[in-house]
This record gives sequence, structure tokens and C-alpha cells, in this order.
Amino acid sequence: MKALIIGGGIIGSSIAWRLASDGVEVVVFERARLGQEASWAAVGLIGPQAEAHEPGVFFDLALAGKRSFDEIVERLTRESGIDPEYDHEGVLYVAFNDAEKADLQERAKWQRAAGGNLEELTPREALKLAPMLSEKVIGALHMPTNWRVENRKLTQAYINAALVKGATFREGARIDSIVTNARGATGVRLGDGSTESGDLVINAAGSWAGEIRGLEDDRIRFYPVRGQILCFDARPGLVGPSLLSAGGIIVQRRDGRILAGSVFEEAGFNKSVTLDGMQRVSQAARALVPTLKSITFREAWAGFRPASADLLPVLGPSPTVSNVLYAAGHFRSGILLSAITGEIIADLAAGRKPSIDLAPFSPARFRDGTARPVKLADWK
Repeated sequence: MKALIIGGGIIGSSIAWRLASDGVEVVVFERARLGQEASWAAVGLIGPQAEAHEPGVFFDLALAGKRSFDEIVERLTRESGIDPEYDHEGVLYVAFNDAEKADLQERAKWQRAAGGNLEELTPREALKLAPMLSEKVIGALHMPTNWRVENRKLTQAYINAALVKGATFREGARIDSIVTNARGATGVRLGDGSTESGDLVINAAGSWAGEIRGLEDDRIRFYPVRGQILCFDARPGLVGPSLLSAGGIIVQRRDGRILAGSVFEEAGFNKSVTLDGMQRVSQAARALVPTLKSITFREAWAGFRPASADLLPVLGPSPTVSNVLYAAGHFRSGILLSAITGEIIADLAAGRKPSIDLAPFSPARFRDGTARPVKLADWK
């Protein structure tokens, strides 16, 4: 089998590694540079309890995503030669007012019922765990098994491991359309007019997944959701657990860098850093860690979260074109779901039954009308 993967971010690279490990011939096409879009711009949480808003199919997928990642991270590190800095610091989700505290209590209730591991902390207990935290916190949830990675190194680890297994990566190779015959997809056509033949095409193009011609009848809308992140230079170990509130997030890297994010904006494919976005991020960050105001600013960046119309991942076969699989629409959870997505696509390619029920994430849900569109403003 020869598989053609559209998209060289963390999702496409994870799939490439898993398929190449199964002996599949793999070619990955990246429109720009490998891993330089959403995969580059993230904060790197492997935190299903922090990322899910409610019980249900996404939370179940997120929990499965962490289990899958835990199972492969040592092997990935060994095969790639890159340490993705999988830090087991946990997440501290805090409240600053009664409404936020009530939301955390409700989150604790449903997450315990759904199998989540967490502790409800008093302000004093939260400050003991994270001394840099604001003293204005009135309650907190500690999620001790929600960890983090250095997402840029993790993406490169998938790429390196896939290369070791024989995968080919092509940068600056924009895919224009799917090439088909009566039996389904037979390859892809590039922007320069050239074609590449293959037995299986995988759409892992992130925010650009909806721009691949030939899949219009699937009726799937993908769009970018801009996020902005501020980065500060600090001494290593200053913050401890990743800090999360209703307004933002703070994550520290091993080398001391502190990342503060993030906003959710529909701005098309405009990847600009804006004054408004920086102000909102900095306000949320200073509310979490007041002393951040005196820490040296390093840089800021923006990136696109690849969203589908219902803000759920799109995983599985195209309902209209045979030999095409989707692995897109991961929104803000591409890092968390990278391992499970690679596992799922490899299972489908090999004719194995995936470990989870894919029905809620089926690409066919948009065509048959079962998808429930969600407005970004309502989600927030």
C-alpha cells in the first residue's frame, strides 16, 4: 500500500509514523514548512480534563488520546532520538469569583462520574502547590495526570521517527485536488499540475482541509480559529503546574520560558499578532501570576486552530470518495489527540477495528445532517 498524506503538521506526521511502522509506503505533502502551523503555535497540553467542557464523546476521546500518548511516548522518543519533554507537572484550574468556582465544582462532579482524576483544593492548598499563583484565587481543581509536552519537539519527534521508518516528506508541496476514477481516489494533484499516485489519501491538512478540491460533496466546513501567545524568559521551575483559568493559561518549559495564552478569534487566515489579543492574554496571565509583570518579555506569536463546523474532530472515511480518510478538525486538541489519531488511521488503513467508536466523529455526519453546528461564541 502507498499512502499519500496531505499535511505535515503533528497529525500528519503522527499518521506517517504509524503507517510507516506498519510497512506502508508513505509520502507526506506539506504546503509550507513541516510542523510550522498549529503544531508550532500550541502550548502543548496533554490534558483531557482541562480541554473538555462537558461529559460525552469528546471527553471520552480525549481520555483515550492521553492513554494512547502514554503508551507510545517512550517508543517515539527512542525511535526519533528527540526528547519531547513530557513533564508530569499536572494542571491547576483556578477560580477568581463565585461563578467560576461553581463552574469548577460542576466540572469536578461530572469528571469524577466520567472517570477523571482530580482534587478540589482550597486557596491555601492551591498556593502551596503553585506559590506564584495569585492570592485572589478562591478555589481550584488539581488535575495531577494532565501533563504537557514541548509541542515543537514532539512534532519533530514524529517526523524523525517516520523518516527512520522510511516515510518521505515534501515541503512546499501544496495539494490542489484529489485524483479519482470509478473506484475512488487514485492520487493527488499538486498546485504545479503534477500528480502523485497512491492507494490511500489522508486529508490531515488542518485549517486548510476544506480547500482540497474533489471533496466538496462531503459538505464539511473547516475554518481557522486564531490564537495568540506571549512568551517570557524566566528561571526554570518558577511556575510548576500548568495554570488555567476561565481567561487564559500559563505553561512553563524546561528551559524557563513561560507561555501565556490564549484567545479564540475568527479572523480568517490572518495570522497577525494584535494589540487587543496581546492585551487580553496579558491581563489573564497577570491575574494568574501577578509577578509576571516584572518578568522579561521574549516574543509573541499567533496560530490557527483547525476547527470543523461542530468543533469536533473529523476522523474516518469520506462518504463520497473511496480511498480517502479524514484526520482533521482537531481544534485546540491536536497535540493531545496526535497519538490516538495516528493509531486510528493506521487501524483503518490496515482493516483493523479502531479502539474507539468513530461514529460521533464520522465525516458523513455533515452530509447526513446529524452534525450539530456550534458557534465559537457559544462554545466559549
